[in-house]
Amino acid sequence: MKNKKKVVAAALCVVMLLVGCGGKGSADYSKYVTLGQYKGIEITAVPDPTEEEVETALTSRFREEVQLGDTVNIDYAGTLDGVAFNGGTANGQELAIGSHSFIDGFEDGLIGVKIGETVDLNLRFPDPYEKNPDLAGKEVVFTVTVNGINGIVGPELTDEVVAANTSYENIAAYRESVREELQTEADSKKLSSIWEIIQANTKISGYPKEEVEAYANEMKSYYETMATLYYGMDLKTFLSTISITEEEFNKECQTYGQQQTARDMTLAMIAKAEKITVSEEEFNEEVDHAANQSGQDRETWIKNYGGEESVRKSILYNKVLDFLLEQAVEI
Repeated sequence: MKNKKKVVAAALCVVMLLVGCGGKGSADYSKYVTLGQYKGIEITAVPDPTEEEVETALTSRFREEVQLGDTVNIDYAGTLDGVAFNGGTANGQELAIGSHSFIDGFEDGLIGVKIGETVDLNLRFPDPYEKNPDLAGKEVVFTVTVNGINGIVGPELTDEVVAANTSYENIAAYRESVREELQTEADSKKLSSIWEIIQANTKISGYPKEEVEAYANEMKSYYETMATLYYGMDLKTFLSTISITEEEFNKECQTYGQQQTARDMTLAMIAKAEKITVSEEEFNEEVDHAANQSGQDRETWIKNYGGEESVRKSILYNKVLDFLLEQAVEI
């Protein structure tokens, strides 16, 4: 039912800027990297969130009716002539309204629906429909229940609702988290502009093969898991459904590996040049905070993140990004 080709094609083009698991190799990349200008980068000013924007974002998460741009949690069941068809039923599905992830009319049909309501959507599959030719052009009914909007299952903004549906104890704490989230979005836009210029200024003459392969295998593993869990097929079959050959996919994985490794090397070289390090106090503080947010103990969180080395490098690289953000000049 989902437009898999559109989703995957977009994902294949993404290069993570904010550090995820961090690099796995040596921090000395001098034989591969020649830094250019990275301090005092001029970027177009991106305003910090206003109080009005914070309040709007906060209250929007406790609305009763679905709007364009929301992320909803839904249960749905699709039937053809009254009979459920394969792949047409799911519970607890997250769906961004306006993402065009589902067939035409599905997302639009949820706009205006209230939390807890169930609606029947009378839709028609496109013709042709290569993902399941048996459904091409067929009229179907999707019975959809909206469980929640933007992660919230109730529209009333009270301390009790916040405590019951989020990890925060009251409205004030949740409001501050929203402010931090909006600030992170603003900073991410700035960092994206900064990083684009730094990449253009940096000369990369080669890549450590082991690190490129590690990232390439990471991407391949992600899609293998996605194909199995969400679509019930192996990677080769999944790629054929979205008209991507194995050769093309492997090239995308290698490109991803080089891009991620180039990012790691550049950040590591800047850290070395600026003598940016991570103290034990900083390490423990970051790990404790992240583990607490995830509901895991320290050891489990570190293991799931890829090990202590990956955690330390991630913290280091994020410190470098903070440094670059502080050094930038907004015009």
